Amino acid sequence: MTMKNQLEEPPMQPEKTIRLFIADDHELVRDGIRARLEDDPSIEIVGEAANGKQAIERINAANPDLVLLDINMPEMNGFETVEQFRKLGMEQKVLFLSLYDNKEYVRRAKVLGTNGYMLKDVSQAEMIATISKAVQGGFHVTSSLDDCLDNTTSDLPMLTEREQEVLAAIAIGKLNKQIAGELNISVRTVESHRSAIRQKTGGGNAASLAKVASDLGLL
Repeated sequence: MTMKNQLEEPPMQPEKTIRLFIADDHELVRDGIRARLEDDPSIEIVGEAANGKQAIERINAANPDLVLLDINMPEMNGFETVEQFRKLGMEQKVLFLSLYDNKEYVRRAKVLGTNGYMLKDVSQAEMIATISKAVQGGFHVTSSLDDCLDNTTSDLPMLTEREQEVLAAIAIGKLNKQIAGELNISVRTVESHRSAIRQKTGGGNAASLAKVASDLGLL
């Protein structure tokens, strides 16, 4: 090998392609998204599903980096699908897809610990940009939803002081019996507080409750 070759820098490696899975009950929508993205070399569509149940069955085999998930689907809606993902230990990032610029939907998407909320009528450029941001982590929305994002913190559930204490303990993995002993209350009372917290947050699994605790500054 010559000195020149030794000094040459190695060739630039291409950026990692985003492996995308699309779950939407309308074939026309899936086809439209595929048509928008198929010419972009940074994104590869690795699988599709027509509902939440199919998504759960197919995602592990597809091994996507990001799941583009419709909210309103038969059998299992988007929110229920994400909760099931977490129960099954599926850690793929999720970007919600919807027709509705609903502030409550955006809030719940954030509380569930997903990575964003995108409207179906966005431009091709904004769709690609939002996908690229979501796969990097954090929570992102398309530009027309900026006001909803600004208000998600103020829209977080109002919990009593005791509920906040219970939530903080749940978020770090403590069991009901442990929480009861530390707070000097009965296990039944802890269960009652846990139920109230779930109703107020719209969530239920450990991941979503931990996200609420973080957003409320309890961790």
